[in-house]
Amino acid sequence: MIDYLTNLVTRICDRSDQLNNAQTTSWQALREAEQLANHAYIPLLYQYINTETDKEKRRAAGFIITQLSRNTNDPEVIRFLLDRLQTEQDADMITAIQQDLERGLPIPGYMNLQPLLNNTLSLNSNIRRSALLALRGTNNPAVEEWALSLLKRTVNEYDVYYIALLLHKTGTQASLPVLRRLLEYPRQDVKALAFATIADIEKEKEAMFYMRCLLRGQLKFEAMEAIYKYADEKAVQAVITRITELLSKRRSNARMTIETFKNGFTDLMLGMEFLSRFRTAKSDVKKTFSWITEKRADYLLPEEREWIRRNLAVNS
Repeated sequence: MIDYLTNLVTRICDRSDQLNNAQTTSWQALREAEQLANHAYIPLLYQYINTETDKEKRRAAGFIITQLSRNTNDPEVIRFLLDRLQTEQDADMITAIQQDLERGLPIPGYMNLQPLLNNTLSLNSNIRRSALLALRGTNNPAVEEWALSLLKRTVNEYDVYYIALLLHKTGTQASLPVLRRLLEYPRQDVKALAFATIADIEKEKEAMFYMRCLLRGQLKFEAMEAIYKYADEKAVQAVITRITELLSKRRSNARMTIETFKNGFTDLMLGMEFLSRFRTAKSDVKKTFSWITEKRADYLLPEEREWIRRNLAVNS
């Protein structure tokens, strides 16, 4: 059994054919490791990682053990990886372990998170940020308090983004004052995360706020997404106004970009999805769809035309 694991580690670390073949020996070994579900391998890998001196081999074994944890639903591997953070000295390995924790099973709230919390204060940016990403995998309420305390001492804009990303997963009502301040942060991605987190916490209670932002042109995609998720018919006119604005002229970019296309939808598609809920009850919604299909079909991006074909042609 240990011979098989040692061989698998060796193949994962094999770089001999990486320039000549997309499906290299290493690539094939990684895919093989992703399928493993033999729980008996786990204690053998514990011993291997604790005694192996070669960093790359420890890294490969860490990848294997993370896959085994997921495939056997064994959270105790998480405890082992957290403990390894306290003994591992190499910065690349610490980052790799935290990446494994991010990709693995959710971290049970009863486990000791102090190694991850400590690493959010590391001088090494990769260690700090991978620790913040790993902390998104736990529901321990102490993480939110820790993230808020970090924001008070953090001036690095990239760290602020990763902390905002953590709050997007863990934030509660306690985070709202800080999140509202982040709406004024210079970085657009931080503002967008703060807005999305506020919406997911407040839901329908802040529907008027989402509409105001949409009409004022502030975080337009995030505002449209929040309306789509949480608003009622009172938002119909705001959405019609935004759609009319979007299609008032041809958009210069013929392809989707990160600004216009997120999670499979443009803001126009989100707006149309929202309006379609009221299509049979509101005449202004019917008129808007008629205007889109009859006057602005050529202004639509390909994915938006497909949305029209699937959702309007079938129901017309």
